[in-house]
Amino acid sequence: MSPARGRSEYLRLRSVLDALVRIAEHPGDTAPFLEQTTRTVMELTRATGAVVLMSDPAGSLSIASARGQMAGMDSQLFQGGQTLARACLKLHQALHADSALRDRRIEGNARMRWQLHSLIATPLRFGDEVLGVLEVCSSVSRAFDDLDAQAVALIGNALGGALGRQIALDNNARLLEQLEAALKVTSAKAQQYKDAALYDALTGLPNRAHFLARLEEVCIAHRGNADGFAVLFLDLDDFKAINDTHGHAAGDAVLVEAAATLTRCLREADLVARLGGDEFVVLLGGLRHGERDVAAIASNIRAALEQPRRIDGVDMAIGASVGWVAHDGESDAATILSAADAMMYQHKKSRRPA
Repeated sequence: MSPARGRSEYLRLRSVLDALVRIAEHPGDTAPFLEQTTRTVMELTRATGAVVLMSDPAGSLSIASARGQMAGMDSQLFQGGQTLARACLKLHQALHADSALRDRRIEGNARMRWQLHSLIATPLRFGDEVLGVLEVCSSVSRAFDDLDAQAVALIGNALGGALGRQIALDNNARLLEQLEAALKVTSAKAQQYKDAALYDALTGLPNRAHFLARLEEVCIAHRGNADGFAVLFLDLDDFKAINDTHGHAAGDAVLVEAAATLTRCLREADLVARLGGDEFVVLLGGLRHGERDVAAIASNIRAALEQPRRIDGVDMAIGASVGWVAHDGESDAATILSAADAMMYQHKKSRRPA
């Protein structure tokens, strides 16, 4: 080998190594990266065309990037064996055709139409998997030597590794998105179960369990401190008659309207709950004047409920019996709720005709 030729091959090898380093440092933006790779492999081999073909799990080939003579070719030409790509994918090995027009591994007339006289195809490997094929062509026969074939094979291996890592990263990102989505669904379902356990499905108000738990916390916090808060107990009047006369849908509408009215009448800090049926309770805190404050609040609630309104197509007012008890500084949740309930029934009894 002459010194000049040796120097030329050294420079070609150096260029191949530089290309391999660039591929190994693939930044993750796949489309520009593939464009750069096809340009580089054409420069290194003096090819007149290059293509990167990706294979799906069924073995079908699709064009990921194409340049030069191969830029106008359809995926079906590679898929149908009209270049070396199909044979390369099938055999999992690099192939070289010095005279493509006479090569029996190639079918069809694409060779003549696209002037594919020389071809090199190499698999894109990632571990034991072949992701696709890198193929280059020339418009003249015997255009590529052994160093060209080795360069294409090396670049194909590096490209397969880079693409495989990118695919793995993409798959991990998708998996993470799926896990995050599943976590959101799980969290939403958990919240639904929590809401079902603590809130009334019809009115959206806290239910008995929620109210009693909160009431017990407040009782403990105010132990030894009388008149810190009060519990108001409310029972709708003649609710059974509403159900019997207008139907249960109308009864449900009345409960929803009563819940909304109670919420509007009270402060955000007050806790309104539906115990069940037509019974509602309110935890009133921050009372400055004890019984006088509770009596005024109860009067306002009854007046607001008794305002005539149209509910489920029926004009009606909502009557209610109300009882309340201020905390004595000692009673627990069950005791104070029971006392408020007893006061409500006294109020209801006192309002009945003799």
